[in-house]
Amino acid sequence: MESAKTLSVSRRSSEEIKRDISAQEGASPASLMAMGTTSPQLSLSSSPTASVTPTTRSRIREERKDPLSALAREYGGSKRNALLKWCQKKTEGYQNIDITNFSSSWNDGLAFCALLHTYLPAHIPYQELNSQDKRRNFMLAFQAAESVGIKSTLDINEMVRTERPDWQNVMLYVTAIYKYFET
Repeated sequence: MESAKTLSVSRRSSEEIKRDISAQEGASPASLMAMGTTSPQLSLSSSPTASVTPTTRSRIREERKDPLSALAREYGGSKRNALLKWCQKKTEGYQNIDITNFSSSWNDGLAFCALLHTYLPAHIPYQELNSQDKRRNFMLAFQAAESVGIKSTLDINEMVRTERPDWQNVMLYVTAIYKYFET
């Protein structure tokens, strides 16, 4: 006799998963087992796509092609503003970081360093950085990103020279960071 089972998949951000894990760290094995049996998030199915509607499939395909669309749904507004909000959330609490745009907020390299430090803390000694040493900041950030395969689309010399970097180029690079670590 075959039992009817369903699969429901939940797309959760890394922050939600970390929060759940830290909340469960103090839990006893018995309470974790109980959580697993009552959790509606995962149950097995004979057909993994049985409960996935055509609309959901379409949205999943779209998100694979354009991960910023999911971010825009999560934060609301445009993809650019959603990415900006994501940057603000990731760098919250970092000294000397106030990201309000994709141009002047990134002109000393500290925002790149802070963003990458959240994922690669061993590569960036954030507490030792200062906003006056732009070249070092950009070099550290770009080297850290390249160490995991994110190619720099920005020119260090141009970034050091200008107070208002081209927002589209900065956004393109930040998008590459988002895609690598969050999708």
